[in-house]
Amino acid sequence: MLDKSQVNSFLHKNQDTFTKNSGHEWYLIRMPHVEINFPGGWVDVPDFEMAIRKLSDHPDEPQVTFKFGVDCKFLLIALARFLALANQLVAVGKLIVIDTTSCLNTHRFFSRNGFFDYLNQSITCLPDRPILSAAKTYQGNSDMLVEIGEISLPCQNKELIIRLGDRFIEHSSANYALAAKTVFSELVGNVTDHSESKIPCLAGLQVYRPFRKPKHIQTIISDSGVGIATTLRTTLKEVHPKLYDQYSKLSEENDIAMVQKAFMSGEISRFGKGRGLGFKSSREHASKEKVIIVIRQLTFSLTLEYTKGQLITVTTEPGLIPITGTHICFDFYVDYF
Repeated sequence: MLDKSQVNSFLHKNQDTFTKNSGHEWYLIRMPHVEINFPGGWVDVPDFEMAIRKLSDHPDEPQVTFKFGVDCKFLLIALARFLALANQLVAVGKLIVIDTTSCLNTHRFFSRNGFFDYLNQSITCLPDRPILSAAKTYQGNSDMLVEIGEISLPCQNKELIIRLGDRFIEHSSANYALAAKTVFSELVGNVTDHSESKIPCLAGLQVYRPFRKPKHIQTIISDSGVGIATTLRTTLKEVHPKLYDQYSKLSEENDIAMVQKAFMSGEISRFGKGRGLGFKSSREHASKEKVIIVIRQLTFSLTLEYTKGQLITVTTEPGLIPITGTHICFDFYVDYF
């Protein structure tokens, strides 16, 4: 326990954080901040993107506080974006507070799926940051979950790819072993080859059994790197001159078109013919039944919905709050298998 002199010494040395009134009472200086609230219930992508739009109204506030309502639950796709955003805000100098005091179930879920393991250590977590990681303690014990894991050097990704594939096959069919292996190995490998991210690149899986709706397997591959369009533009002029003429102008519209082409046709890649980003092959294997693929880039999202190999819908959502990198989600509706 500290004595009074030690406390006073600390307070006097940190007057940028604490202030004293005329009665010699010390107070914590309330730093200007923006507060983002996630309401109770399930938080899906539209909920998440709507909530973080508040950041654009307060771009210069030094602190961002995220608060969670009672019974708040994050879908994995939204959780991956949130984790990336929080780490990226810290990287640009923001002070981040994640307050789950009103929803301890969210706190426990974050610990169980590995969220805290990859959250920047400088982020303040309320009521606390777990001392022990439930994800590491109970890894592999749930048949509904593959805990968030880091994508690192190629030789170190094998275990993560196997865990993703095994859990997928368990909830679908052994007939899809090749599809699972292709999707997970190529997308994880693509992150290793192209991401250039200083923030951990991650992958995870969650199985959902919503009431009266098809069961689906949600798999995320998330990195905070340069993004697909930026990667392609590094060699577009030399490797694909015709595409360069079409997409050379820097615009969100052209970036959306390039990302869509990379996933759908495979005619565009960083290294030219035969050296694609792995998206076309992964998409072909994944889309044999019903799958929804969501690709979140810096300021836009692209959604491709397939049924039995046929593209049903393409949806774009431009003008999003910036989140760097590439955040891909495959939603496999396994009741269709």
